[in-house]
Amino acid sequence: MSIDSLFTGISGLNSYNSWINMISNNIANVDTVGFKGQRMTFADLFYQNQGFASGPTQTSGGINPQQLGLGVKVNTVDTLFAQGGLQTTGVNTDLALNGNGFFIMRNANGTSQPIYTRDGAFSLNSNGLLYDPASGLAVQGYMANQSGQITATGNPGNITIPIGLSEQATGTGFGVKIGPTTADSVFDVGLGGNLDQTQWQIQQQYEAGTGTTQGQPYSVSTTIYDSLGNAHQATLVYTPDATGATGPPTPTSGLPSTVSNASGTAVTPATRWKVQVYFTDGTLVTPSSGTGTGTQAKPATLGYAYFDQNGQFINTSSSVGVPGTALTTNVHVAGQPTSLADGNQLDVTQWGTAGSNNATAPTGTGTPVTGPIGLDFSNDSSLAGTYSANVLSQNGYAAGTLSNITVGQDGTITGAFTNGQQRALAQVALASFQNEEGLQRVGGNGFEQSAASGLPQVGTASTGSLGSIVSGALEQSNVSLANEFTNMIIAQRAFEANTHSIETADQNLQTVDNIRASEN
Repeated sequence: MSIDSLFTGISGLNSYNSWINMISNNIANVDTVGFKGQRMTFADLFYQNQGFASGPTQTSGGINPQQLGLGVKVNTVDTLFAQGGLQTTGVNTDLALNGNGFFIMRNANGTSQPIYTRDGAFSLNSNGLLYDPASGLAVQGYMANQSGQITATGNPGNITIPIGLSEQATGTGFGVKIGPTTADSVFDVGLGGNLDQTQWQIQQQYEAGTGTTQGQPYSVSTTIYDSLGNAHQATLVYTPDATGATGPPTPTSGLPSTVSNASGTAVTPATRWKVQVYFTDGTLVTPSSGTGTGTQAKPATLGYAYFDQNGQFINTSSSVGVPGTALTTNVHVAGQPTSLADGNQLDVTQWGTAGSNNATAPTGTGTPVTGPIGLDFSNDSSLAGTYSANVLSQNGYAAGTLSNITVGQDGTITGAFTNGQQRALAQVALASFQNEEGLQRVGGNGFEQSAASGLPQVGTASTGSLGSIVSGALEQSNVSLANEFTNMIIAQRAFEANTHSIETADQNLQTVDNIRASEN
């Protein structure tokens, strides 16, 4: 009967109207951060059997079933989790996910069910909480300890990074050790650059009596910090040393025949440099010859640095070494602590208090701790050319406050402090699902887990199947306007066609009514 056609057409109107609604929602969210478009599929409804199937017999080849469909229904509404484009914002706390995963959001006290989102338009509130300013939900992650170490296990919590966070001062000699290799990281100050071999040759000729001028020394100034973070200006002096050199008829260099390097291998030396230090603020070191203030301070000799014929560093020693013999004792051995005997240690016995310091020392009522400072000369060289020796690094620094943060691809939030130091502060946590299409939308660019999605697998960016984090960017909607407008045309035409089928069914009913009227 025609009345069946009416309901069939109505099912089409309802289904395609739902499709138009979904398309409209996709178009409306074409500029929504992290929005994931939807796709609709359809399925036919149940059927009326007009005739049943029968199998072949001796007299018949069989009869196929005769079925009339009764319309269409919405089969699925799927979320398309394809990657959206990334838009650069330049805001450090704006985070975009490049790849799989979701940010985890909860209310500030952690009592709500987690919300999962691709929208990374985050900010820091007045308490330093990393949160979504639109919903007030806090970003979940793992906090670092005072040493900047992060343990990304267990349940993540709120990330709090207050601007103005203090970084405690660390004295030179008390920080993380450095060195030429991980097996020889026992030093506190790293030195590098070139010591002019030509100046040593001039000094050798002077010592041998064949030259009239001495080799010129070279000074390097650096800042050393005490345990309270006060700065002290130290000056290292490299002096070409050819003590023991003799002239004709039997010229000698005055150097030992060999010097053992840190690995214990005997190497023939070609140059030797005396290393001295002095402070202009009254800081005292061992040996005591380093006492004195101002420009009249007498340098304290720390030791001697030896270099081979290729200008490469061999080792240090506190002694000059006997010419023509092997120098195997009082030299640094890899992995062993620095010492005065090895010529690679600056031992502070009293910190100075002069006003010429970068910061007056000591500060407050505390007294800075004294002690040894290891010097690494392994990056120095002695080649013919201009002086370029300098201090490359040292492990002390003054107190500082947090001034800025950056977020790495693995979600690690690193703080930059006013004293030039950087330290890991936290790490953003991410979640993934076995069936992410099973997540339930809750609005506000958020999703909740459901029975279909499975439990969240929590981890950190760039691990496992989780994507990386891009700081200073936001993920755009993955909706394609071209596709949506095309689908809108199809849906509109399908909707119109179903209205025509209803009109036709209505005309058939009117025809039946007219037949009834003609009988009267």
